[in-house]
Amino acid sequence: MRLQNTAFWSVTLFFLTLTACTSPKKDAATLLIYGGPIYTVDTIQSTVEAVATKNNKILFAGSLADAEKYKDDQTQLIDLAGKTMTPGLIEGHGHFMGLGYNELNLDLMNTTSYQEIVDAVAAAVEKAEPGEWITGRGWHQSKWTEMPSDTVNGFQTHYRLSEVSPDNPVYLRHASGHAGFANAAAMDIAGLLVLPKDGINKFEVEGGEVMRDQLGRPTGIFNERAQGLITKHIPESTPEKDAKAFEMAIAACHRNGITGFHDAGIGRETITLYEKMKTEGKMKARLYVMLTGWDKELLNEWYEKGPFIDPAHLLTIRSVKLNCDGALGSRGAWLLEPYTDRPGHFGLVTLPMAFV
Repeated sequence: MRLQNTAFWSVTLFFLTLTACTSPKKDAATLLIYGGPIYTVDTIQSTVEAVATKNNKILFAGSLADAEKYKDDQTQLIDLAGKTMTPGLIEGHGHFMGLGYNELNLDLMNTTSYQEIVDAVAAAVEKAEPGEWITGRGWHQSKWTEMPSDTVNGFQTHYRLSEVSPDNPVYLRHASGHAGFANAAAMDIAGLLVLPKDGINKFEVEGGEVMRDQLGRPTGIFNERAQGLITKHIPESTPEKDAKAFEMAIAACHRNGITGFHDAGIGRETITLYEKMKTEGKMKARLYVMLTGWDKELLNEWYEKGPFIDPAHLLTIRSVKLNCDGALGSRGAWLLEPYTDRPGHFGLVTLPMAFV
C-alpha cells in the first residue's frame, strides 16, 4: 500500500512539474507598440507601456516585458519615441463625404470676415473657366471679428461677392450645412433675381427661407430647404470626384485620430460608393451609416431587407436620420421664443409634424 502511494505521488509530482514549466503558446503579434505613454481608457489600468495586436485585435496591453512575449520575427515594431498614444476617436455625428468635398472645394472654416470669403472666391475665379460653378463651405457669421455694414437679419448680402464673380455662379454653404450663400449669377440661373409678376411667389418655400431686404430683393442667403432652389442647378459630381473626396475624407480622419465615423444621413448613390470602396479595400475607417429620411422609397427597401452589419465592422447601415428643424447658427432652429437678434422669428419647421 505504501509503495502504491509513493508511485502515485511521484507521477503526480512529475505532471505538476511539467505543467508548471510549460506555458501555453501565445499568439504571435503582428504589431507591437511601445516607447511612450499609452492611454487605455480603462479605470483599472489607465496607462500601459506597450500594446500587442494581431491583425485588428488587441492581444495584450501592459508592461513592455510582458508584451515582448508576443513578439516573433514577423512582428512589426513601432517606437512612439515619447509620443502619446490613445484609442481612436469616434465622430458621433458628421457628414463623411462633406468632409472630403470640403478639401476639394473652397474651405472657409477659418475665415474671420466677409472680406476673407470675397477674397477666397476672387482667387478661385482666376483659376475657373467662365460659367464654372464655385462651391465651398465653412463660413459662420457668428465667428467673424467684424460684420459688414449692409447686413439683413444679421447676415451679409451678396453684392460684394457678386462683384468679384460676375461670370461664375457661386454657392457657399454655412458651416452648419443648414444655409447657403449665393451670388447674383447663381440666383440668375435659378430665376430668383427678378420679383415674380404672376402672383406665384418663388421666394416662399415650405421649411425654408429665401432671405430678402426691405425692397424684397434676395440677399443671397438661402436657409434650410430653400437651399434646393440653388443646389438643384449645381452640376452633379462625377464618380472620379466622389472617389477622390472619399479618399480625402479618410485621410482627414486619420490626421485627426478618428477611426470611426457616424455618417448622419446618406442616399442611394453614397451607399453604392461605400460598398465599392469597401470591396476595393479603401475603407480605412469604420463607418456607421444613417439613411436619409427624405427618400421614402429607399427607406422602404431597407425596411424589407433589414440592417446591414459588416462582419468586419467596417460598414454598418442600421439607422435613419430625420430632422424637424434647422441649426442655431443659421437661425433655423425651431424655438419656443423668438431669436433675441431677430424679433418675431422662431426658426424653421423643416419636417411637417404629419410626416409619416
